[in-house]
Amino acid sequence: MTELGYNIFMHQLLPFTFLAAFASLFGIAWIVTVFDPQKAPWYIFAGFDALLFTFVFCGLGCLLYFVRTKFYKRYDPSWYFKTSFKMAFFVALFVASVAQLTASQVLNLFNLFGVILAVGLFAFWSYLGKK
Repeated sequence: MTELGYNIFMHQLLPFTFLAAFASLFGIAWIVTVFDPQKAPWYIFAGFDALLFTFVFCGLGCLLYFVRTKFYKRYDPSWYFKTSFKMAFFVALFVASVAQLTASQVLNLFNLFGVILAVGLFAFWSYLGKK
């Protein structure tokens, strides 16, 4: 695929990521208002975690992309697309991990530092580990 075709393809995906972010937000609102956390089955918590990850990943990715392309026009839009969604992935991974630890009622300081360390090392490897 050529570079121009790749840029057009990425811009075609942005409305779908925005749509996925707000669809998952409605799913999160439905789970929070309908289900009792004490009696909810395990797959409700897994669905909540997946919807939370999708909302943060798509919403923050779109927001970072639009803000960065609006104020900084120094680089290629495809570079902004890749890096914005890469940053959003790690934030979403952290938020979803902490939400899952909270839902299973095992969140403490040690586990929080473990999640910070795991996501931080994964992000460090992702950004600097490639040659």
